[in-house]
Amino acid sequence: MLTLTIARFDVDPDAVTDILGLAPTSVARRGEPRPSGRLHDCNMWHLELHADPLVDGREHANAITTLIGQLKGREHLFAELAKTVRPASVSIYGGFYVSDEQQGVWLDPDQMAILAACGIGWGLDLFEATMLS
Repeated sequence: MLTLTIARFDVDPDAVTDILGLAPTSVARRGEPRPSGRLHDCNMWHLELHADPLVDGREHANAITTLIGQLKGREHLFAELAKTVRPASVSIYGGFYVSDEQQGVWLDPDQMAILAACGIGWGLDLFEATMLS
């Protein structure tokens, strides 16, 4: 999976959509129930780029390329978001399932530059491929 998440801000998540001009795949509103029945403790906005588990570097690269394509030219909108919405976190989160074979993930310099210009962090959890079974 690979998701752009904007989290922990005080305004309605629709404001994030309005500023960025990107439609989220999901939002969470503080006080609304989660599937578990517990209440969300913060507002969040998610744009999922790859729902299935990432099992090789090619899938990660394709998802990052798709994301970068949506971010490019919106750097000034992310600066506006940082000033007006003031989220505590703007980051890409993913999970990568590794097998016994050598695999890797990477970001190219131009991709890193766009992520940095948008103020977006990047994190990737590594899981054993056997967990998919």
